[in-house]
Amino acid sequence: MGKEERRRHRRTRLRLRITQMDGLEMHGAGGDLWTSDISSGGMYLCAPVAGAGVVGTGVSFELSVPPGEGYSLSAGRIRGSGKVVRVDTSIEPITGLAVGFTAPLALHF
Repeated sequence: MGKEERRRHRRTRLRLRITQMDGLEMHGAGGDLWTSDISSGGMYLCAPVAGAGVVGTGVSFELSVPPGEGYSLSAGRIRGSGKVVRVDTSIEPITGLAVGFTAPLALHF
């Protein structure tokens, strides 16, 4: 029997650069951060996060959106806020983080 899908929002594999991430303590300078997927309810990313006790932590972020056929002729950005809802430490030294959005996203194109 397969694993039952519990997600409320359909995910899209989308790699967007995270240009700002406030609320998490990163190892070192933090480096380049990227989403690995995103939905209307949240996003998943991998980050060099200090400590594993980040579930429930509030974050604010900005994503860089490159121009692309079908959605925008120019580059833009997405700003938002959320909270960490799941932590995956099985890929050390990087930590996988599921972030649920806590407010509507602000789109700037």
